[in-house]
Amino acid sequence: MISAPMELEERGQAYCESRRIHIQEMLGYGVDGFVWLTDRDSVVKVFRHRPLYDNELQVYQQLAKHALQQLQGFKIPRLLDHDAEHWVLELSLVAPPFVLDFAAASLGKAPSEMASPEWLAEKRRMFKSDWPDVQRLLDGLRLYGIHFPDVHLGNIRVRK
Repeated sequence: MISAPMELEERGQAYCESRRIHIQEMLGYGVDGFVWLTDRDSVVKVFRHRPLYDNELQVYQQLAKHALQQLQGFKIPRLLDHDAEHWVLELSLVAPPFVLDFAAASLGKAPSEMASPEWLAEKRRMFKSDWPDVQRLLDGLRLYGIHFPDVHLGNIRVRK
């Protein structure tokens, strides 16, 4: 079983204790940080680095500004709470189809890799017959100024 580095676990626990939330289980981990399921039907995401936290928070605030909880048939987690001291976001749970993990997303200018034919071909192979749906989602996000380069099956789930 994977366990979070002590420092991330301590920040996550501090956030949860300050809000009387109990962690139930780890849901996932990656380059950005760790995600735990809580007893409030939410997830707590603890980031490894402050810029990742800041970036993902800005994207969720942009989504909230437009009241986006769903786009092109894909559910989007809602930002429930955040804590700049502990680099924590608390998000609503979502079931497929969904899009999540906006730490690598950018507001405004699209990352250059998203325009490369190789990038597009790789994503098309990855999503197979679902690629047109994923492409509509990415186009929809762009309409709100959000460019989402971290396109993979963990972040965009079309079906269960």
